[in-house]
Amino acid sequence: MNKPLKHIGLFLVVAGITVFFSFLLIPETKNTPNKDSAPLAQNDRPRQFFGGITAQDADTAARSFAQVTKDKPLTLPNDHKSHPDYQLEWWYLTFVLEDDHKNEYGLQYTLFRFKSPSSNKASESNWANTQQWMGHVSLHTNTQHYFEERFAAGGVGNAYVNGSPFEAIIDDWLWSTSASNNIQSMFPSSLNLSLKSKNATGKSSPSRDQALALGESVSIDLSLDTSGPFVKQGDNGYSRKTQDERLRSYYYSQPFINAKGSLLINGKSIGVKGLGWFDHEWTSHLANSDAMGWDWFSLHLDNGDKLMAFRMHSAPSNSATALSDIFTTGTYITSSGLKKTLSDEQLSIIPVESETIATRTGPHDVPTSWRIVLKDTASDLALDLNISPFKANQWNESAFPYYEGRVNVSGTHTGTGFLELTGY
Repeated sequence: MNKPLKHIGLFLVVAGITVFFSFLLIPETKNTPNKDSAPLAQNDRPRQFFGGITAQDADTAARSFAQVTKDKPLTLPNDHKSHPDYQLEWWYLTFVLEDDHKNEYGLQYTLFRFKSPSSNKASESNWANTQQWMGHVSLHTNTQHYFEERFAAGGVGNAYVNGSPFEAIIDDWLWSTSASNNIQSMFPSSLNLSLKSKNATGKSSPSRDQALALGESVSIDLSLDTSGPFVKQGDNGYSRKTQDERLRSYYYSQPFINAKGSLLINGKSIGVKGLGWFDHEWTSHLANSDAMGWDWFSLHLDNGDKLMAFRMHSAPSNSATALSDIFTTGTYITSSGLKKTLSDEQLSIIPVESETIATRTGPHDVPTSWRIVLKDTASDLALDLNISPFKANQWNESAFPYYEGRVNVSGTHTGTGFLELTGY
């Protein structure tokens, strides 16, 4: 990641995330170019993470941000809240939904928090606040993609996460607890999102297929509850992303979400229900000089079990496009909530087939079909799964472009889930 990228015109990357939200002051970042007018020359280098974002070096990160350590345990429900001393944090919801006519939908809602290393304490309550926020909503139907991206400064009051009572807010996007007996509970809760026509089309993929008539919009209203426990990933919530632990985070999940509610699309109300997965992760150790991005799977198997699979990948120096595996891990979760952390010796994540996706910077070859093989001789646990995309072009053309899409699972087990790919 020391080599300059060719396509980071949306904002200036100077020592990584520290200047990320400088693009809020640059008009070009508010309007994504129509990719139909973008040149279709194949890029000669994969994207890095969210389109070029890098972390501080270890010394700078240690001086500027709180550190992820094994001796500081993750505790619930206290850690549902925001952790403003860490460099990067996200609250991540994905849903596999179905209506009464068996039409399928894929929904993603993510709230990101970024911290710059500024020590200007006097600015903590104004627009110069070191906390900055970004929200993403992506809804896929069988034929359409609606996507919207929002930004907010931390000191203004229109974006925040509270732990007690739990609520996650950016503008009028609201995820909040409806629990009456425990104000720290995250579930049961409600999720209310709306996408405006002027924003929900230009950054979806492909944009030429997503034109909405003037005045049309999308609204999402879901009630969320759970049928199983939260799961602390890795070592009691301490999650390694590389063998040497230079990349690491605090990370927990709630893979047992049941969702029910409605989608209002172009004036038509559609009742839906399905399964959801929640991830909460925070870190000051996002990247190193070798890592290019990650491949992440959250899978709901039809027997009630769950699988999280994660592969950090790199680009070899002798190849501009070929990717190599540098770290693999995962978690197998039984339907009763028992967890088994998987090593790279037990878990193989293998790209099978790529899809060429037209983006605003040109076409990108993105591996959207995969094979996941899990074999644990100690427990007789064995899976051989084929992962295929729910549909083509599940690409979020955001400030940090990335792939996020619903998938189907076949093989020794069947099911559904979500796939996220960065660095392509």
